Amino acid sequence: MPTLLVCLPDDQLPDLDRVRALAPEFEVVRTRSKEDVRPHLGEVTVALGYFPPALVAEAPALEWIQSWSAGLDWLVAHEAFDSSAHPDLMVTSASGVHAVPIGEHVFAMLLAVARDLPRAFRDQRDRRWGTSDDYGGVFEWLNKRLVMIGAGSIGERVIRLADAFGMTAVAVRHSGRETPGALRTVTPDAMADELAEADAVVAALPATAATYRMLDASVFGAMKRGAVFVNVGRGETVDQYDLIEALRSGQVGAAGLDVVEDEPLPASSPLWTMDNVIVTPHVAGDTPRYADRALALFADNLDRWRAGSDLRNRVDLDAGY
Repeated sequence: MPTLLVCLPDDQLPDLDRVRALAPEFEVVRTRSKEDVRPHLGEVTVALGYFPPALVAEAPALEWIQSWSAGLDWLVAHEAFDSSAHPDLMVTSASGVHAVPIGEHVFAMLLAVARDLPRAFRDQRDRRWGTSDDYGGVFEWLNKRLVMIGAGSIGERVIRLADAFGMTAVAVRHSGRETPGALRTVTPDAMADELAEADAVVAALPATAATYRMLDASVFGAMKRGAVFVNVGRGETVDQYDLIEALRSGQVGAAGLDVVEDEPLPASSPLWTMDNVIVTPHVAGDTPRYADRALALFADNLDRWRAGSDLRNRVDLDAGY
């Protein structure tokens, strides 16, 4: 009997009985470490979760890894994984599972900035009743422009929500492929003109060699002065020093950061104490419905795998997404 390994930590583990019901032809084995995986290297055919990158080369029967996350940097960026050595390995991401909670998280940050909620939280902590003059910087998002850098499932969800708030949105994606709901879609080399008109810039980029510190001083400098920046992709896509300088100068008016380059964010980082920054600890994708959505995706892909059909969210291992 082939083996299906569930390689997930306790806090992400789905109901294993549900996994067994989905895959009755497999021996379903839950593993917690590389040492747990080793005894099954000869039989594992499918892995759900985070298969140890260093052991891929030692698993001759491994055909498919269904990642539990949308980002694949845990695999493709690992020094022990060589994508060229595994041309037939199928890897699929959990792209789409996070779209609803991350989209809502983006707008929680945008609305918090627009209504100056950080000031309200500080006043509440200090038991201080502010005045209208204190909140003179509040504004509306109606009729504002949003630029969405990275227009996959998360970006498309953000654009739908932007439309609900009466905003217009421009998408930036490497392929230049049309994006539902966007006024237009441009490639990164053509985004400077769009940034100059943007009131909000939201990034949902994967961590790849091509996106490493892609969002730097040239990008922040091209933005309309005072625009709001939100990052819910990967921290490595932003030059954090350049962002801090842009925030200090007012070129970037405020930032909402769910991801940073070094996680956890060091206590010494000035981002902690900047009044125009909201930091959340990489939780934008958290939702009590995560396991249900991820298992539904896995079930659909498992049916496709049995039928020899194309899998959803198959990753280009060279591109990293």
